[in-house]
Amino acid sequence: MVVLENIRIAFQSLLANPLRSLLTLIGIAVGIGAVLHVVSLGELTQRRINEQLETMGSNVLLIRPGYSRMRGVRTAENVTTLTWDDARQLEHESAVLLAAVPTYSGQGSAEHRDRNWQTRVTGTTAAYFDINAEVLAAGRAFSEREVAQRSRVAVLGDTVWQELADRGNPVGLEILVNSQRFEVIGALEAKGEGWHNPDDQIFVPLTTAQERLYGVDQLSSILARMRDGGDFDEALFDIETILRRSHRLREDQDNDFSVRRQDFFLSAIQDTNREIANFVVVIALVSLLVGGLGIANVMLVSVTERTREIGIRRSLGANRFHVLVQFLTEAVMLGIVGGLFGVVGGSVFNRIQIGADAVTAWVWVGYSFAICAGIGAIAGVYPAVQGANKDVIEALRYE
Repeated sequence: MVVLENIRIAFQSLLANPLRSLLTLIGIAVGIGAVLHVVSLGELTQRRINEQLETMGSNVLLIRPGYSRMRGVRTAENVTTLTWDDARQLEHESAVLLAAVPTYSGQGSAEHRDRNWQTRVTGTTAAYFDINAEVLAAGRAFSEREVAQRSRVAVLGDTVWQELADRGNPVGLEILVNSQRFEVIGALEAKGEGWHNPDDQIFVPLTTAQERLYGVDQLSSILARMRDGGDFDEALFDIETILRRSHRLREDQDNDFSVRRQDFFLSAIQDTNREIANFVVVIALVSLLVGGLGIANVMLVSVTERTREIGIRRSLGANRFHVLVQFLTEAVMLGIVGGLFGVVGGSVFNRIQIGADAVTAWVWVGYSFAICAGIGAIAGVYPAVQGANKDVIEALRYE
């Protein structure tokens, strides 16, 4: 009953000075709303990154050519060391690599009727779509027979599909790729943004890209799928052993190729996103600290204004502890009500700003109320002690 009475008195005190209380509550609410918005954005980004990591797979390695060197200094130019034979050797000789898919990528232009689009053209084999977890939205992927025959067939990434055909039925469309006529046999579902847009490319048979479009025999990369994500060290040993032997590298020569996980870049984005989110949360918590100073200021003013009330309560039998608890309760209620406004306002803002994908971080909602109550209690300690220690006679004389 005493607690409920203190809460009732606290609300009466807040309502007695509505504008002052409202301004204090806004300071707390803005801080809590900012925290919840940042956490919601972080959770949403984390979820999208995890989805992309799942589609890439942690058991896929990306093997790329190394860089040339001039007088011991690495230049920006790739060396042309990877070949289709390298991919075949990796697949046949390694016990932990289930597949090794060759790719060659180059810049290209795609045209359909009055539309044209600058994009990336990727030549590969039929196994690419399985190893890279590509999902067909329409049509089919090209076959090994079409690879062997250097067929002019193409599978469109989602972005190219949109730009050339507004995502209409792509199967059977005739397009020009680098001024050569191709038949579209399929289109892929969107995968989303990474370090580059994986949807902004056209896939053609590797032999077609190498011999008809670019006139090369080297590869841009090899995608190697391991039995399991835990086989990385053994797979790396096999890759280095096989490729160094194939490229006839001496013991004192560095690798002329590089190996990394397919999910490397997204993992880096994940770590960076986490650090940025933590930094912004710290900034939001600083705003809560400022709100706490506002509570302390309001409570000091309240103690001064209610000096005579304190004297009357003390003369009627209230001791210092009762006065201390009363003012602490008011401070805590300021923090909690401000936190409630912040949670409601932050949730509404998230729905408006982010939309249906907004994530409600219920753990942080609980944290918010605990933080607000704690800030209110800490900010109210000094004013409450000041009120509890007032001399009764002096308080009764106060005008």
